[in-house]
Amino acid sequence: MFEENASVTVRHIARVIRGIETGTPPTQVSTGDYESAYNGLIQTHLPKLSARGLIEYDESAKEVVVTTRLQRYASISVLAQLAISV
Repeated sequence: MFEENASVTVRHIARVIRGIETGTPPTQVSTGDYESAYNGLIQTHLPKLSARGLIEYDESAKEVVVTTRLQRYASISVLAQLAISV
């Protein structure tokens, strides 16, 4: 999901989030189940991440492109989690 310059639809991201929350594979998450995650993403989270330069968010196409900055942030987060668990 963090492949640089890869375009991902907001719908797919919402299905993945709800799949994680419910323990359901993303392909089996119903439209009704992912709508709350979808709305939260487009109304709040994606605009904030875009404003901080972590993603490129195409509001009209409802697509997200991962930036190098997000990859660095994700790597640092993983390293921090490992350091905490040691």
